[in-house]
Amino acid sequence: MKCPFFILSIAMIMMPMLATGQPATDDLVSTCVIAAGENTTYLKDFRVQLPKAAPNAAVPVYKANMYLMKNMKYRFAVCDAPESNGELVITLYDQGKELISSYNKSTGKKYSSIDFICNKTGLYTLWYDFIDGEQGSGVGVVCMIK
Repeated sequence: MKCPFFILSIAMIMMPMLATGQPATDDLVSTCVIAAGENTTYLKDFRVQLPKAAPNAAVPVYKANMYLMKNMKYRFAVCDAPESNGELVITLYDQGKELISSYNKSTGKKYSSIDFICNKTGLYTLWYDFIDGEQGSGVGVVCMIK
């Protein structure tokens, strides 16, 4: 009877040591939700960590699908982790067609958030990557604008 109690006690002591890294990303998510604005309702977050692009290779991308509703206004915010080398970018696609991005390649301007008015209910693809294929980590937050 003492053996299960001993194992349980050891497990309880070890748990905090195993749960490293999570609070930092939770703080980053909270910061990003706040940065999205007061007039928004949080819907979902995406935690992105990508390696540096290899020479002459495609830029690493984190892809996620999200169902968006017609006539709703969405805000997509991106926040870089403090230790990130790269700047996180989001690009929204509908059936392979780029609709909007937080990075304008022609001007080099990066936006911390972009707004999107959905004209068609359906499944959209979110692409998260880092400018110039840099290594990085960050968070993308999707909110609905009230």
